[in-house]
Amino acid sequence: MYSVRKIVKENWQSYLQTHKPTTYQKAEIEKMIGCSKSSCNSRICSSCGKRYADDWSNFLSTFLPSIPHRHFVLTVPSSLRILLRDWNNISIFMRSSWDFFGSCR
Repeated sequence: MYSVRKIVKENWQSYLQTHKPTTYQKAEIEKMIGCSKSSCNSRICSSCGKRYADDWSNFLSTFLPSIPHRHFVLTVPSSLRILLRDWNNISIFMRSSWDFFGSCR
């Protein structure tokens, strides 16, 4: 049976021949490859990352108000992402999104 860990492990060395991950990225991948039963604590590990996300969710639920809400993921084409490095542009993007979704009620 294939898993994300097994696929990455089988292809990691060939990936390194054509790509240059940062030291941090390499360390995270290597932790994930060597993980056994939720022990690497890497966010990219399919088992440890799930635990990390669950812990974060539980932490947030301790102080966020219990109200109905919707979760939206807003994506931006890669050619426009450079514009979002400016906080003013991020603010415009978020306000425009808020206005649009607010009008959909």
